[in-house]
This record gives sequence, structure tokens and C-alpha cells, in this order.
Amino acid sequence: MSAFFYTPYRSDKYYSKAIAMANDETLVLKGEMIEVLRLMKKTFYSNEEIFLRELINNASNALDKIKFERLMNNSVLNDELIITLIPHKVNKTLSIIDNGIGMTKMDLVDHFGIGFYSTYLVAEKVILTTKHNDHDQYTLESQPSAPFIVTKDINSQQVPRGTKITLFLKDNQWEYLQETTIKNLISKHCQLITHPIYLWSENNKDHWQLINIWLRNQEMYDKFVAQKLGNHLPDDLAFSILFKLPSKSLKRYGCLHKSWALLLENSNFMELFRNNFISNQHSYYDDTSLLLCLSQPDNSSIFSLSGRSFQNMEKVNWPKGHCSGYFTLGSSSINGILCLHPHELGTMYLWNPSSGEFKIIPPSPSEYIPDSMSRFSTYVGFGYDCTRYDYKVIRKIFVYPNFLSEDTHDAEEWDVDGPWEIYSLRRNSWRKPKSDIYIYPRCEKLNKFYLEGMCHWLGDWRESYDEPEKTYLVSFDLSNEEWFITPLPPFDIPLEIYDNFNIKLVESHLFLLNGSIALISNYYKTTTFSISILAEIGKKETWTKLITLEPLPYLLRPTGISNMSNILFRTTDDKLAWLDLRTHLVEKLDINTHGIICQLIVYKENLFPTVGINS
Repeated sequence: MSAFFYTPYRSDKYYSKAIAMANDETLVLKGEMIEVLRLMKKTFYSNEEIFLRELINNASNALDKIKFERLMNNSVLNDELIITLIPHKVNKTLSIIDNGIGMTKMDLVDHFGIGFYSTYLVAEKVILTTKHNDHDQYTLESQPSAPFIVTKDINSQQVPRGTKITLFLKDNQWEYLQETTIKNLISKHCQLITHPIYLWSENNKDHWQLINIWLRNQEMYDKFVAQKLGNHLPDDLAFSILFKLPSKSLKRYGCLHKSWALLLENSNFMELFRNNFISNQHSYYDDTSLLLCLSQPDNSSIFSLSGRSFQNMEKVNWPKGHCSGYFTLGSSSINGILCLHPHELGTMYLWNPSSGEFKIIPPSPSEYIPDSMSRFSTYVGFGYDCTRYDYKVIRKIFVYPNFLSEDTHDAEEWDVDGPWEIYSLRRNSWRKPKSDIYIYPRCEKLNKFYLEGMCHWLGDWRESYDEPEKTYLVSFDLSNEEWFITPLPPFDIPLEIYDNFNIKLVESHLFLLNGSIALISNYYKTTTFSISILAEIGKKETWTKLITLEPLPYLLRPTGISNMSNILFRTTDDKLAWLDLRTHLVEKLDINTHGIICQLIVYKENLFPTVGINS
């Protein structure tokens, strides 16, 4: 076997040739390490604690390399990429382990970085075990005053891939075995590491704890970033960054710095935040078109729209023999699919206008009731359960006595309230959800939409008959079937009607505005509209008033929102009009809506077949 040069600094002054041993499994690498360590401590590493940062960075780089290799090679083991630290107080050792790309024999001989040698600041001996994919596993043993020994490892447990470095700490360096010391060093020196770092702990129930805690969830990560920004950014620079953040992140950051929490009360900041919010098109609207559904109880039409003024309205044909007098559930398609439902009773459908796929939703057992009872349904949500790859519909059934029927003897046996029901396309059946909710959905066709795995709508409830009815945002998670209730923000009472104000006459409209849950409110006697957006469901305090629109003549109520913050309104003369939130300009459209329910649908074409829907 030919000799190798071991040149981490490419300096022949302190390193000599490697000497091959009698067999091909062992290499002895000689070098004058004492002098090298003296120079390192004088130049690179005046602070001993830096050794942990260097080893963590090396481990992170190894994980990044294998992550990149996965993109090029599907055969690479697809395990979770992590770094683990194991302090062993009995043996006085600290081990740093990663399942990154590992090192070959040539890497051990010729590609060590400076960071490895920082270990000698705290260790009297280092043992490194490594394996690179399908290569052999090798062990390197080194001491500052002795040659490096590289040996093919046939005795230790073989690992699929990665590197383990074990430091045998000097007598005066045992502090680096303490959990508190290790955690503090990770927090201090490893804030840019994006891979999980786990520490073995005798005090933890499962012995492993994630110590770069900013990776635990998005909220903790946001707080971590905000804290770092607050410590290092001047106020004016932080100001210019924060107004570009989503309202959810902005609310979280406000918990960390008092000055940031007050930004939402700063008129200059809110103007910047508002202009940024309504001017930037959300990815939700990418590759979408608009559909306009004009519905009556006995007749419905749907049009494909083009041109801002709807100058080109192309009628879309319903599936033959179906859908007369139907409404669209929600404000958008889900993977190209629309859910169509009747005014009160009748058959429901799933329909993909692009591919022509069409599905009749079967009835549920609750639809079969005696003649002594009557019922109606309120359809509140249609969406996609991404956990089970399933399309679902949710509705509320109301059952009440049929006073026109002569047979009413069994009416008392029925629950007048009626059940909630969920339809699953995969199961092609209805069932009751895991839990119930006491808030009744509004019997209206608008104010419902699907967003990121959850259906949202408005519902009403009163604590007692003596108290006024209140409106809430109701959200339902389709994956875990969990309910969320969010009180609506307080309504600003116009001064001109303050004395005669009646909360029952406040109109609230729920929409999706640039990817955020938005509430448009107005008092029926005025044409002043207030728009608020919600940062986090379930938390009333995270509503933020975005804008107040001063009296706008002719506008009656909103009926839909398109991209770039254009709101479609119904006018007092039964026409339609666009309101541009950026300019506050109103453009009237020559479309008659007398006696018609209008729905603006954001549609994204999908030609791929859907399992469970027949063509």
C-alpha cells in the first residue's frame, strides 16, 4: 500500500508521511501535534468552549450533504437526519453522533478540517467511528502526543451511515458533561443549526430531549427569531421588516417586545402593513379563474368569467339532468371539485367542471324520518382531509314536528335539534362526528370557505333567553374532527346612530382575503364597512382591524372576493359592483341580481381523475 500525506493545513512543517502498517487495515499517521495545538490556541481557539460549536457544525454539514445526495440517489437511506449528544459521567466522555454522509478511509487521511482539532482543547483522547454509505466502517484514535491510528472497524456495532466522535475529557473539563452547560452552549453557539439536536438525559422520561428548542414548533421558532431580531436590530430596521410579516407572526412577535406589541396601534405602521397586505397577491390565487353562480330555489346558472368587468361571461353546462336550483358550498373549488347542494332538501353532488367527473352523494340514515316529522339541512363545509386523502362534507340537520300531519304521536321521540353529519368520499357514507357543538350555523349560502384543512363558517348562540344572540366564527378540522370557536371582534358603532344602536342589526360577512380569514361588518343603516383579519383561530384578541371603508353609496353587501383584494358587492339596485381595496374605487357591472343569490367562486382547474368520483 502506498503512503498517504496527512495534511489538514497543507503544511509539511508539522506533518510527516503516514506509515503503512503490516496489513491493509491499519494506518498510522504521525505529526507534531503539540506545536500545532499551541498555535491553534493562540490564533483560532482562545475560548475552549468553541469545540462543541465546531463539532456540531461538522455534524450539520454532514447531514446537509446526505440530504443533497438523497435528491440525486433514491437508494440512500431515508431516515430522519438528527444530531445526538451523549454525556457519560462515569466514563468522563462526551459523544457527538450524526447520521450524515460519514467518511471514507481517504476522508480520514486527507480531508479533516480545522474544527476537529479543537477537541484537544478539552480532551486527552478522541475516538472517531464513521461509515460512508456502502463503504467499510473505520475508527480513528488520536491523542495530542501520539500518532493517529486509522483502523478498519470489524469489532464495533455496524451502523448504516454516519459519524460518532467520543471525547475523553481532561480532568479539569468535566463541566462539559453537565446538561445545563451543554444546553447553554447550544443556545449560544448553534442558533443557525436547522437539524434537531437531542441530548441524552437521565432526568427525562424517555431520556432524549430536543435542546435546540426553537425547532419544536412554528410558534417557538417565531419567538426565537423575534427575540434575536429584537436584540440586534435597530427599531427603524425592525419596523421596516415587521410590516411585511403575516398578521399571525406579527401577533406572536408582539409578545416579546412591548414596542412591537404597540405597532398595531401606530397609524403609520398600520398603513404600511395594510398596503402590503392588500397589494401582494397570495399564492392561493395562482392559476385560478372566476366562476359566478346565480341561484334561485328552482333554477341556477353558472358562468365562467373573464375581464374585470365580466364582459365575457361563458355559461357552463350543468351535468345533464341535474343541479337545477342548486348552490355551491364554499367560496372555492377543492382540487378542481365543486360541491353542489339544494336549497333545503334533495340530492347533493360532487362535480369537476374541467374533467366532467360527477358524483351523486348518497342519502344518510337521518334523512328517513316519519311523516309526523319534518327536517331541513344547513350545509356548512366542503374540504379535503389531507391526512386520509379524503373529501368531506359537513352539515347540520334540524328536525321538527310536522304540524300538517295527522300522525304526531311519535314526534316527541325525536331530537328536535338534530345531528351534525360528515360525508366521506372514501367511505361513500355519512356518519356523526366525534363530538358535537352547541352553536347553530346560519341558514345562509355565503360566509363559508375551506382553508388549510379546516372549514369555516358563522354561527349564532345565546347563553339564555334574556341575553342577546351572539355570532361566532366556527372552524372544524377535517382531519382530527376538532371544533374551534372564535368570538367576533367588537363592532365600532357609528356616532350618528349611537343612541339608537341595535347589535342585532350588525351584518357580518365571512370571507377569505389574501389567504387570511377576514370579517366584513357593517350596520344596516349605513354603508360604512369595517374589515378585520384573524391571526389565530380560537383567540379573539388576534383580530386586527385592517381598514374602515367610509360611506360608499349603492353598496349593499359583499358577495365574494377575487385576487388583488377586489371585493364583489351587491348594490342597492340589484346590480353587482367591484370595490378595489387599494384605490377604494367602485366599478358597477351590468348584471341583474334581482331575486338571485350570487356566489363568486375561485376555481382552479384539475384534469386528473379523483378516486371515488365516476365520469
